[in-house]
Formats: sequence, C-alpha cells, structure tokens
Amino acid sequence: MRLRIVGLLFLFGVLVAACGGGGKSGVIPATSSGGSGSNSAPSTAKTTHATMSLYVPPPSKQASARKPFYISSSTQAFAVYVEPYPSVAPTGIPSPLPTGIQIFPVATPSPCAAASGGGESCTFTVTAPIGTDLFVVAALPAASINPNGAPLSAVISGPVTIGGSATAAPLSFTLDGVVNSASVTVASPDPGNTPNTQVFSAGVPTAVPLGMTAYDANGNIVMSPATQPYFTPIVIEASPASDGLTLTLAGSSPCGSSASGATATIACAADLNDVQVDYDGTPRPDASDHLIDAFTVQATANPNPTLSPANYVLASNELQWQLASGVDVDNAYIGREASGAFWYAADTGENMISGTWDPSTQTSGTTGSSIPAISGSDNFAVASDGSVWVNDNGPLDCYTSLAGGTPPVSGVYPVTSTGDEIWPTAVAVDNTGNVWYVGYDNTEAGPYMYAGYFPGLGCAAPNPNPPVAQFSLSNDMDDSPVFVALPNGSLAMATATYYSNGSNGTGGIYLMSTASSSPIAPLTSLLTDSPFGYGVAGDGAGTTYVGFYQSSIGNADVETIASGSSTVNELLQLPPSPAPSSLPVMDPQGLNAFSPSGGAADRLEYVDLDYAALGLIESVPASPMPLLVSLPNSAAAYAAVYSSKGAEYVLDMDASENLNIVRVLPTRTWWVPNVTLNSACSSSALLTILERGDSGPFTVSILGTGITATQLPGADHDFFLTGLSNGTFTATVTDAHGRSEQFSITSASSYVTCGATHRRLRTHRP
Repeated sequence: MRLRIVGLLFLFGVLVAACGGGGKSGVIPATSSGGSGSNSAPSTAKTTHATMSLYVPPPSKQASARKPFYISSSTQAFAVYVEPYPSVAPTGIPSPLPTGIQIFPVATPSPCAAASGGGESCTFTVTAPIGTDLFVVAALPAASINPNGAPLSAVISGPVTIGGSATAAPLSFTLDGVVNSASVTVASPDPGNTPNTQVFSAGVPTAVPLGMTAYDANGNIVMSPATQPYFTPIVIEASPASDGLTLTLAGSSPCGSSASGATATIACAADLNDVQVDYDGTPRPDASDHLIDAFTVQATANPNPTLSPANYVLASNELQWQLASGVDVDNAYIGREASGAFWYAADTGENMISGTWDPSTQTSGTTGSSIPAISGSDNFAVASDGSVWVNDNGPLDCYTSLAGGTPPVSGVYPVTSTGDEIWPTAVAVDNTGNVWYVGYDNTEAGPYMYAGYFPGLGCAAPNPNPPVAQFSLSNDMDDSPVFVALPNGSLAMATATYYSNGSNGTGGIYLMSTASSSPIAPLTSLLTDSPFGYGVAGDGAGTTYVGFYQSSIGNADVETIASGSSTVNELLQLPPSPAPSSLPVMDPQGLNAFSPSGGAADRLEYVDLDYAALGLIESVPASPMPLLVSLPNSAAAYAAVYSSKGAEYVLDMDASENLNIVRVLPTRTWWVPNVTLNSACSSSALLTILERGDSGPFTVSILGTGITATQLPGADHDFFLTGLSNGTFTATVTDAHGRSEQFSITSASSYVTCGATHRRLRTHRP
C-alpha cells in the first residue's frame, strides 16, 4: 500500500510545520567561513559561508552507509534554506519560489567526488547569516525543485550559531526520513489464500502482528536509525472501525508511537513491526444481519489508486456452550423470548431440564429441573410473561416459569361444541398472548382433529373450556403430532397428514387466523405418496413456509404459500436429494424463518435427526442453497432457533451425554470447523464445509485407507464419510477455484445406539 505523506509538498511545507521554534532540531556546531556565495541568503543580515559535507551511498549499501544520516541513494540534489532564528516561516508555497533557496546538485567531479567505499562524498558551501540561524535541509529525488514533490529526507534545525571564524568544522546534522509510502503486510497462514490476507476463526479472540515497511518518494526503504523519528508519522486505520478489529502496540515506544481503537500512529522504524491487530472474537452483524467478516488496515488518507491494504477475513466456525452434563435427553425444545434471550427445555425421561440462555452475553440465566417429564409432548411454548405451556401426554399444563414447580393450571382439556374432550398434541403462544393448540377428539366416530385458541393471561387464565375459537380440521383424522406456528399474532398454521375420506393419505397445510371460520380445509402438499408435515414457519410478508417428508422414498422439501394465496409452490428439495440407498435418508424436523428487515425471509433453518445436523437454507427466495451443518461430536440434534439478529443456534446432545447449545457462524470464507466426528451407528459421519455462499463444488480426499467420502446429492458442501474407526486422519478439501486446505479430523464412537431413541445415520429405509 502507498501512503502519501500529506503536508510535505516540499521544503516550505516542512518549514511551516516548524514555525515558532516548534520544529525538530539537529546538532549543528557554530561555524563560519569567509567569502561570498553565488546564492543570496533570504535575509539582509551580514552573511558568511559555511561548509556542509554529506555522503550519498550507493544502492548496494542502503543498510549500512547512511548512518548516522538518512540520505537516500536516489538523492539527486540537496536544498538548503537558512533564516535568522527565530524565523518567520512562510504560510504556504511561495510563488515564485524565493531566491533564498540554495540548490546543490549531486554531481561529479564537483561538488561531489567518488568515495573509496562507493557512493559519493559531497561538500557544499552554504550562505548563512552571521548570528543565530535556523537551517532547513532536504534531500531531493530530482536535480531541480518540484513544488508538488516530497523530499527523500529532511531536517529543521534548532538554533545554530554561525560565527566569523574561518577555521570552523563542516556543518553536521541528521536528516529525518520523510516517509512517502508504506507497505502493510500480514502473515498468511495459507499460501492458497488471497495474497496479504490473514484468516481468523469467527468468534475466537485472536491477536497477530502487523508488518510495515516505510519508503521514501523514490521507493527506497527509509533506513534511518530505528529510534530516530520520521519527519511525519505513519498513520494507519482499521476499517470498518469499532467492529471487532482494533490496533495495539506491543511494549513501550522509544519515539512516541501509539495505538488506540482503530488507529495507530508510527513515529519511528523501531515500532514498524510492533503493531498488533486484535480481533475481539465478538461476532457482529451487518445490515443484513450476517457477520461482518472482512476487515482492512490501510492509510487513512491515500491518493494512490492501486491500494493494497492488509486484509483480514473471518473463516466459518462453530461455538459450543454446555448447558447440562451427564444427561440422556429424549427430546428438547428451544425458542426465543421477547427480550431476545432463549428458553430451552430438555426431557430426560425422568425430569425436565429447563432454563434461559442469553446470546448477547453468552451466559445462562434461570435454570430449573422440577418440571415433570413430558415425553409424550410434541411441543413446548413460553409466553411473553414467562409462563410455560406444555402438553402432558394429552392435557395442557401451565407453569409460572421455567423453574417449574406445581402447575397452577394443569390437566386442561379443551372441549368441542358437543362437550367432547380434545387431547392436545401441540401448543404454541402467539405474539398477542393467545394460547393455540391442536388436538383430537378420540370418540367412537373419530378421531377428529381440532385447533383452537384461548387468551393465555399467564397461568391464571380462566378455564378454557370452551376456548374463544375452535376450528375443525376437515379430512384430518390423524392423531400424530401437528406443528403450529404463529409468527405475527394473527395467523395460525399447521401441517399434518390428513386422510381424504378416511383412506387415501396425503399431506395437508392448514391455515387459520382469529378471523377464520370452521371448518378449515387443507391445501395439498406437492409431494405425493403420503408425505407428512414436519415444520412450518412464516415471515413478516405473510409467506408461509411448510416442510414435508416422504418416509417411504426418503424425499423432503420446503413449500411456500404467499400471503392471501391458496397456491402451493416448492421452494427446494432438501439434501440428500435424490437420496441413494447407500446414504442415510434425511429426517428433517422443525422449520424457522428469518428476515433482517422484518419482512420477507432471506434464510431458513431446521434440524435433521438422522444426520444430527443443523440444516441451513440461504438466499431465500432468489437462489435457495441448502447445507447440512455437522455439529461437534453430536449424537442428536433437537431444535434450532434464530437470535433477534439472525444468528443460527441449535440445541444438541454430544456423545458424552452433554446438553449443548451450538452457534453456527457461516462466513464468506469457507472452512471445516467441526473436526470432531461422532462415528457411532455404522462407523460413519457427516463432514461439512461451512460458508455463506458457494465456492463449490468441493472435492475431499482422505489420507489413509478404508475411508470413503461421498458427496451428498443436492448439497455440494456435505460429504458422508464411511469406514471410520477411532483415531485421527487428514482430509484435504479443495474448492472450485483451486484453494486447498488440510484438516486433522478425529473420529470416535460413543455410547449412542441406533434405533428409536437416537435415530442416527440409518442406511435403511424406514
């Protein structure tokens, strides 16, 4: 990167900075000589001639020949300006230039001569007023003055006494380097990355040194003594500022360099390599609620059109926090409260582990374990007042908080208009406080499915028999779980397997609202052969997203219904699609939608039970891209949730029976963040290349024998590994552009058994 030194247009720009005696000083002894020079001094005072000797080194002796002076080998002339001290400096570049500027070309045989060690020794006779003077000396890259050019080095002296003795020694001083440009570099961990780019793991605090090299106006390295201050400091800045990247200085500076926040000021060469770039590890969202994952460090003012800043990017990653240890979880739930904190609940078969977790602080809040086991429940809802609604193998119970205790309201069975009890199979609370349910009336003529709602009012709600409104679900005669979602408080949606005329099974979508009337007829899924619904979500634009799964052939999709429409469209097929018999079939569960603007959704998420993975769908609806995300040593994935800023979280259990919450951080730089694979159930596991975007198709090669990597159809970021055994192996991943990375991966089996409880990685059809 080229850093233009602003303010040093030429000698008078240097002089302006020193007016009033505030400039830099060199040690110049009192001296004088007789005679008169050809250049006139800028003062009417009596003048004398002083001798000045300088050495211009050859290019091969850049590092050794310029000390104690910094004089560039590209020096073509020296400019000297002398005034009585204290001087009144000009306020800008005079036009025309004053006659007081004395120019001494570097030329042989006079005033320079070849030096024995190479280079040239020059002796000049400078005209100076007798008395106390101020000297400004600059080394020029050309034989004549360029008012818009920058000197190679310069000095503004302090007071120098010029006497009348004819035997004085030559003037001696040190020129300060004038930094005209600076290159900024970082150590790249991988030569396949973009040149001059450092990769950090998203969410992990990291500090690395920054390398800088200072150059003069002719591109030579400024090699003045390490602690000798530059004439003008180098100023660099991290961008975007205040977004996780800060600049610090290692140790104390010998020349006053400093770094704070996003800005660093380097005053001398000793500190060029002491600047550290610190990433605080805090993921921050951009305007689209994706991670800010690209940073630069460059000059704050740089007119050079070919900038080459130091680049920093965040690589995709996963972060994991443990909520409970030593628990064998049968089912678990997670959701977001109005405050932005998450609530979670996990059924161990003996009790309910529940609590809150704040994504903004990454800490747990209220925890409890006194909610009875609800293994028969297929839904769990927390209202804005903190009350908890569950179904307890049929009836609804209400607890005052996640800490549990005896429910003030328990055993609630809504009733039909004829007084028959309805056994709820799912429950949800909308944004206005209504408690919605779906259930069935198991009478002799049934079962018949119903949905309805009543005011929540916390656990002190009046007896909801009958509810405020109730809808019979036409043709639905299935008592299997039905998922209910109410994203905006006025719309209820459910998916179910319904049976037309009690025989031919197919998938149905039920839409209902507080203004709906009963009965509600279903919209038919686009999938055939008895698909069942596994999830439903909605966005602020009124679009409904519904997931269906065909267990008989292993096919799943996401379908959409626009606001006010009865037309069903397919958004995409879920991977692996089509699923060969050699791979596990998909087993999706749940569906969430998120939009950064509160309107139309731009991303979806779900969990896949068989792969114990988080399913992501990016770029909705323009170009939806599916991705299955392998979770660290995961034995089971239960439910996913978005933070209020769009971050993806999932609740899972690892092979050591720990209940965890995992955050998945997809960035534009792909990576394999999960290198700890649970290979239970057929010695196989899922390997995920995580990114926000598509650098595929990818290839994966394994160093070792007996391990096969098969790409999942429909997801070019996912590979199914078979033939695993306990131990470590190396996988090489290469993207479509030729970038290649190696990852050391550990595979270990666990207590997990395949079957009804933990349906993991099945290679047979259900």
